[in-house]
Amino acid sequence: MTEESVVAVAQRLQPQLVTHLMTLIKTKRLAHAYLFNGADGTGRQQVAQTVAMRLFCQNVTDNLPCGQCSECRRILAGDHPDVVSVVPDGQRIKVDQVRYLKAEFTKSAVEGNQKIFIVDQVERMTTGAANSLLKFIEEPVGNTVALLLTANKNLILPTILSRTQIVDFLRVAPQALLTALADAGITPSQRYLLTTLTESVTAAQDLVVDDWLKDAQQAVGQWFSACCTGDERAFVRVQTELVPLALNRDRQGVLLDMVVQAWHDALRQQNATLEAASLAFPKVAQASQQVAQRLSIDQLVRVMTLTLATRGQLAGNLNFQAILEALTLEILTITAR
Repeated sequence: MTEESVVAVAQRLQPQLVTHLMTLIKTKRLAHAYLFNGADGTGRQQVAQTVAMRLFCQNVTDNLPCGQCSECRRILAGDHPDVVSVVPDGQRIKVDQVRYLKAEFTKSAVEGNQKIFIVDQVERMTTGAANSLLKFIEEPVGNTVALLLTANKNLILPTILSRTQIVDFLRVAPQALLTALADAGITPSQRYLLTTLTESVTAAQDLVVDDWLKDAQQAVGQWFSACCTGDERAFVRVQTELVPLALNRDRQGVLLDMVVQAWHDALRQQNATLEAASLAFPKVAQASQQVAQRLSIDQLVRVMTLTLATRGQLAGNLNFQAILEALTLEILTITAR
């Protein structure tokens, strides 16, 4: 991504928010700690970079950073000593990264009187690391700003939520995302599902590489169909078909989100038959409609509640296979004839 496009993307995705933040900086009313809460593709990283550049830019134009001066370029290259950025190393923000953050928290700005910290995917911090961060938020050193970025504020410690200004990013309009996915060459049967999983075309393209999404959509669909009829082979499908697709923690999360959407299709079909293009799993539309007619609304809501809980279980480091197997058994109890 070029220097100009960072600001351009931030403005395109979150125009009102960018204007508001730029005004706060200009009038010196920027708070010392924010939590940017937005799904992937909503521009939370670009907005954070835009804020950092605006704080240091040498040639502010129309209250926006120029993206061209040496300060802006250093920030975008990750080479500015007073802009400290941390992203997860693997699945977690590691202990040594936390030590680095804690050490930087105690230091004054190197080149001026301003320092900014950007911590992406802050929900991946351990509780101990999050508490260390909390201390900084409560007792900031000097003229500092902390931008904490997350895709799910519900996974953040309540103590951090209460001590930061929470900024909820606007979601990308579904139709606009569908159009962008079509322009990117995504298969029609996968487009609606992808709009429920991400708001980023780049992330969507990553999911379809090597037919991973195609295989996952088929496997989850077959598992769902078995669950709909109370077929106990659904339990076996977890180990034989779903676990092999769970290549890492991120893909495990995507699979659990797909499970949620499979049952959401059924819930949405309780009162109306939907077109295939508006279903996450169009190839099992018949099974979805049949289970919607057979189960009561209370039963479907119960299943939805169980599926929605799986993401929190994964965040709590429960085993992916164990989560899905337990879910399957509970669903089979509800759907058994």
